[in-house]
Amino acid sequence: MKKTTFLMFAFLCILSFGVNAQTYNTAVGAKFYTGNGSVGGINIKHSLSAANALEGSLLFYNGGLGVEGLYEYQGDIKPVEGLSYFLGGGGLLGSGGKGSGLLFALRLTGGVDYKFPDAPISVSLGFDPFFYISPSAGSNLALGLGLRYVLP
Repeated sequence: MKKTTFLMFAFLCILSFGVNAQTYNTAVGAKFYTGNGSVGGINIKHSLSAANALEGSLLFYNGGLGVEGLYEYQGDIKPVEGLSYFLGGGGLLGSGGKGSGLLFALRLTGGVDYKFPDAPISVSLGFDPFFYISPSAGSNLALGLGLRYVLP
């Protein structure tokens, strides 16, 4: 796990030398996480500036419901038009599910986002570890897959 985390971090650091602008402002769609249990839901991503974005999700998991908020630093990956990287973090607040109590987790995220040049579609793939604080401590490594419609 340490090697995977280090390699992903090194890859994202190398990519950060090509920061310019995000290719869209707002996109709405779905995001799914794979890992220790399936999680998925409605997702929105909004760029605050060329290098900053907010992402939020209403997530459904194992009979529960959660709200996720992330801050992301982003930049273009040259020379591929529409390809960018992101990295950041945030939190998840949920209820229901296995423990049927209040769930709180800290989140990290990092990955790539591709906006098709001739279509209003954005696809993202991220490395998304969850660090559970409540009701019990633990962690979960997950891959996140986003599919969003880019608003005009």
